[in-house]
Amino acid sequence: MPDIRTIEKYYEKTSHVFYDPFVTEEFMRIQRERYDRKELSGYYFSLNLAASRMNELYMTGKISIAPVVHGTAYILNAKHARLLDLFLAAKNYGSNTRNDAAWAVRKYLNYFERKGCSLFKATVDDARAFLFQTASEVKISTLHTLLLYLRHFHIFLRDTEVPVPDCVELFSYKVYREMPIQSYVTDNELEAVLNVIDTDSPKGKRDKAIILLAASTGMRACDIIRLQLENIDWRRGEIRIVQQKTTRTVVLPLLSDVGTALQDYILNARPETDCKEVFLRASAPCVAMMDAVSVGDMFQKYQKQAGIVRQPFDGKGFHGLRRRLAKKLIVAGTPLTTVAQILGHNDMHSSRQYLSLDTGNLKECALDFTDIPVTGRAFK
Repeated sequence: MPDIRTIEKYYEKTSHVFYDPFVTEEFMRIQRERYDRKELSGYYFSLNLAASRMNELYMTGKISIAPVVHGTAYILNAKHARLLDLFLAAKNYGSNTRNDAAWAVRKYLNYFERKGCSLFKATVDDARAFLFQTASEVKISTLHTLLLYLRHFHIFLRDTEVPVPDCVELFSYKVYREMPIQSYVTDNELEAVLNVIDTDSPKGKRDKAIILLAASTGMRACDIIRLQLENIDWRRGEIRIVQQKTTRTVVLPLLSDVGTALQDYILNARPETDCKEVFLRASAPCVAMMDAVSVGDMFQKYQKQAGIVRQPFDGKGFHGLRRRLAKKLIVAGTPLTTVAQILGHNDMHSSRQYLSLDTGNLKECALDFTDIPVTGRAFK
C-alpha cells in the first residue's frame, strides 16, 4: 500500500530498523503540522488510517476493518468502504457512536450502489433524492441521527477535498426528534400525477396500477413489489398479504378503479413469464421490480412531470400516499382500531399520529371501501 510505504520511508530516513509506535506517532505529528499548514490535503487521513492499522497490528496481532454490524444489509464496494474507513479513522467516536455513524454512512453509500452509481459520480440532487426516500421510511429520531452523521461525513469529505458533491448544507437541515406528523399527497396532487402517466404504454399501465393500489389500500412500496398474483382474490374483491415490515397478515379491499387498472396491466401489458410477482420490470429481464427505491423514484419522476415542486422532508413522496389514506379515514370518523388494522400497525401509537389534522382536511371525503364486482376473466 502506498500509505504504508510512505511511513516505511520515514523509518529508513530516521534509521529505525524495528517498528515502534512512538516513531509512527512522531511521523504523524509531522504530517499533522503539514496538514494544518495546507501542505497536505486529504492524503493525511489516508496516512493516519495506515498508521492506526500498523499500531493495531503491533499491539494486538490483528487488524480490524470497519465492521458490518447488527446484520446490516448495507454492503459496500471497495471505494465506498475505503471512504467509510477514512472517515471513521479521522473521528474519535466511542464504540456505540462509531457504530451509529458507520450505519448511517453505510445506508447512504449503499443507496447509490443500488442505483448503479457511486457517490463520486452523484449530484446534490441525487443526495436529495436519498433524503426523500429515507424520510418516508424511518422514524423522526432515526432521521435526526442520519442527518447528524451524514453532515459529519460530508464535512470530512469537503475538508479532505474528496471529489464528491458538497452536501453539507443539505444535511444541515434541522430535524427535531419530536417534529409533528409529515404532510401527505393531496387529492389534487394525486390527480395531477395520474394525468401525466401514458396509460397507452405497458410501463404506464403498470405505474398507474401501482400508484392507485398505494393510494387506495395504503400498501407500502416494499409490499407492492412483493405482491403476487395469488394474493389477489378477484371474486371477493380482496388482497391478502403478509406485511414485510410487521409480518402481520392484512386483508385489504380491492376498489373498482384499482381492480380495473390491475386487470388492464395484467391482461394487456404484463409480460408472459413464470414470475409470480404482479409487477415486473418494464425492460428485460422480465423479473420482479428490484426494490422499494425504484417505486419511489418512479413516483417522483411523475411528480416532476406534473409540475409538483418537492422539498426535503415534505412528506409527499410515495409513502405520502399511505398517509393520505390514513388521514382520509380518520376524517371520515373511522375508529382508530380499524385504521390500525387497515394499515397493519402493530400498535395504536403508530396510527394515533394521524389524528393531527388541520381544518382543511375535515372537508375531505372518505374512500368508499366496498367490494368490487367481478368482471371479465378471474385470476386466482
